Amino acid sequence: SKLHRASTRSARGLARDPRVVEAQKSCASLSTIPHPKQKRLRELISEDLRSNPDSKVIVFTQFRDSVEAIVEELGMIEAVQPVRFVGQASRNSEDLGLSQNEQMQILEDFRDGKHNVLVTTSIGEEGLHVPDVDHVIFYEAVPSEIRMIQRRGRTGRTRPGKTTVLMTEGTIDEAYYWTSIRKEERMHRYLATVKSMGPRQKRKTTLLDYA
Repeated sequence: SKLHRASTRSARGLARDPRVVEAQKSCASLSTIPHPKQKRLRELISEDLRSNPDSKVIVFTQFRDSVEAIVEELGMIEAVQPVRFVGQASRNSEDLGLSQNEQMQILEDFRDGKHNVLVTTSIGEEGLHVPDVDHVIFYEAVPSEIRMIQRRGRTGRTRPGKTTVLMTEGTIDEAYYWTSIRKEERMHRYLATVKSMGPRQKRKTTLLDYA
């Protein structure tokens, strides 16, 4: 673990603490239990493809580790052709980033139907020309109204689309979701207020203003 590889004495001491060792064992045993979101995600995408075999779906997740796991999970479903789409930075030899050319090729393949599910992190929110899709799925809720709007904006631009947010009851997911909803409502109220004020009249300057 990172604690065992740490260079500080305090970190190494913590790694030997029996309570920490026990907690690590518990976490390792839990890692083999599938998350309920995985089952729901498979159901959603399977439903999309049954109703429209040409459907295109984007799955947004916070973490690159989750991208790998989701692609692997979805790859076991017939008719689902998932693809990993991440940034250019490499974290280690097992988690390499994508070059700009690789990113462009993936998006082109997605647009052409070679892949029908794009699994991505925040890199897919803005700045790149991601094709319009039929369904945007948030694997986790996000607390930012801007990111929520950007992600939703990937669907429904040229044809009807939908958005689904996966949340685990009683977790931070719920707090993040309602936080983003409240922020977005507040933002719309501010915009409506500004719009109702109308354009500001610019006063002409005269020589007296420089006296």
